[in-house]
Amino acid sequence: MAATRASTGNSKPRVQNAVSTTPERQRKTATSRATKPKSITKTAGTKKSATGAGVKKARAPDAHHKRKPHLKDKIEGALDKAEGTITRKPGKKAAGTKKMRGTDGKNSRTTK
Repeated sequence: MAATRASTGNSKPRVQNAVSTTPERQRKTATSRATKPKSITKTAGTKKSATGAGVKKARAPDAHHKRKPHLKDKIEGALDKAEGTITRKPGKKAAGTKKMRGTDGKNSRTTK
């Protein structure tokens, strides 16, 4: 037989805590964004952000330089990718994808 609260002698009314339904983080308005100074400074390809008390924290470097792939690169990359898929060589497949997207490092450095 299941014991009820009344039968166990603990029949005091349950008190519900008053829970706020407002979100903890308030949405920022356009006026507050315009008045805040920017704390991010950009120097020599590395992004820096202030963490407070004058401490600088280095963030991730800029994205990889991407060259513009030509039609020839796209075709060669697609063939390499297909060959890697057929022969089950993930490195060859990845190289084909990189060639198609222009992130393979070809012509990444130019002489000045």
